[in-house]
Amino acid sequence: MSFKILIRTPNHLGDCVMAIPMINETREAYPASSVTVLVPDYLAELYEGNPAIDEILSIPSRYVHGLIAVMKIKVLIAPHEFDVGYVLPPSFGAASSFKLAGVKERIGYIADGRRLLLTKPLPLPAPLNSEHRSMVYFNLLRRGAGVDLEYVKPKLLLNKEDNDKAVRILDGFGFPDNEPYAVIAFRAVAESRHWGLDNYTELARAIAKDLKLRVILIGGPVDRKEGDKIAEAIETEDYIDEVINLAGKTSLRETAALLSRARIFIGNDSGPAHLAAAVGVPVVVLSGADDPKETSPISNQKKLLYLDYLECISCVKNKCPLRGEEFMQCLKGISLETVLAAVKELLQ
Repeated sequence: MSFKILIRTPNHLGDCVMAIPMINETREAYPASSVTVLVPDYLAELYEGNPAIDEILSIPSRYVHGLIAVMKIKVLIAPHEFDVGYVLPPSFGAASSFKLAGVKERIGYIADGRRLLLTKPLPLPAPLNSEHRSMVYFNLLRRGAGVDLEYVKPKLLLNKEDNDKAVRILDGFGFPDNEPYAVIAFRAVAESRHWGLDNYTELARAIAKDLKLRVILIGGPVDRKEGDKIAEAIETEDYIDEVINLAGKTSLRETAALLSRARIFIGNDSGPAHLAAAVGVPVVVLSGADDPKETSPISNQKKLLYLDYLECISCVKNKCPLRGEEFMQCLKGISLETVLAAVKELLQ
């Protein structure tokens, strides 16, 4: 029997990457069915060209959260008359819009007081946060459909157009074809995941000087000024144009294509790190307040830098509550030498 299936994706890049295995197997769980993803517009292009998806419905960014968002999303999806809906975000609002829109079967985890909004409310893994989030999303499909499926790690499919755009961008900065380079994502949304501008500046300088690799900086529009500071600090007579700041200057798929051609990625546990892992580039991940067993990028070519001896490690707080010498010790304790050693090991 065929169904019209709707999947409400998470709201952040890393989570949307972690949801790819679940999305890719939905048609396997429901043969001959159509699959639509409902995704914030700033992340929609992540799923473009995915053969497992029939349609993408974009949520305007101003309607991702809040009461008005519930009603706007209801209006967006109601005309499609979906048979089955998977609600990946754990919020009350995400489930409310499915209920109000008349999605017949609504499947999601029990959270945020929304049990009665779901026709198939499922308990989260116990103990909480004990399972990687990508597997949590995948198991929602397994349990919701009642089908045993094989998990395959997140993989982002890029096409010729994506790769051609990356080549043109690199050519515009004087990169000869196939010139090796490293990519650094020097910021994260949460303050507690910042290794620091000075540290990333020294890292970029060492990669350019000692490892003879050019460096591309990536991030969002809000990161552009700090990226400029890193690039300008390294523009000496000997290393001018060795560090290129592309933060806020490339689309999501352009960034993914640039990552796919890189020798290595370095950054905190954040969206760009997941994107890098999904296109197959080796990753060095600096982990502190985040919990790597739950959210670390999934890769066979990964060096995780993580001070697991600290009592406060993986506090998952957005701001470090400690003061004095203990403030941000989870990332301050990761030295430049440690990061460089991890980079060299993966490059070999």
